[in-house]
Amino acid sequence: MENLWKIVSGAPWWVYVLFAYLVSIGIKSTKPRTVPVKRVVLLPLLFVAWSFYNLYTRLVLGYTSLFPLWVVFLAIGAYFGIMEVRDWKISKDRHKGEITIPGNYSMLILILLIFVLKFFWGYFYATHTTISYWAYFWDILTSSLVTGFFVGRAWFFFKRYQGKN
Repeated sequence: MENLWKIVSGAPWWVYVLFAYLVSIGIKSTKPRTVPVKRVVLLPLLFVAWSFYNLYTRLVLGYTSLFPLWVVFLAIGAYFGIMEVRDWKISKDRHKGEITIPGNYSMLILILLIFVLKFFWGYFYATHTTISYWAYFWDILTSSLVTGFFVGRAWFFFKRYQGKN
């Protein structure tokens, strides 16, 4: 327990500000919300850019075999993202460029999962001088899977927004 306290207390202050902000987003997502369709698409694109940058930093180290892993798990995550939201009742307002998404707890859970994963990997990389291929492997796998999940959800919402109904 003492080690856990050292880990948590050693994090920069902005990590906790980010955590509070992300949790507030997650809590808001438990209720139906109307969001601009641009934001629905932009946020996952930012996750893809972040994930790809993470991948790129591994590729320049010579771990080129991580690229197919990233692509495959991005696709798997997208599939699961679509499967999660495919039955949701989504309304759209094309005049305002908005969609209304029903509330649920999945976004809060995803946000907490991403935060814990990124916190873990940040701590791991900060405290280890030698990093094995397998650490990078699991980092890229988890990052691309979660990113793909967001991409799949966004793709489904955007396609629903563009639809005729």
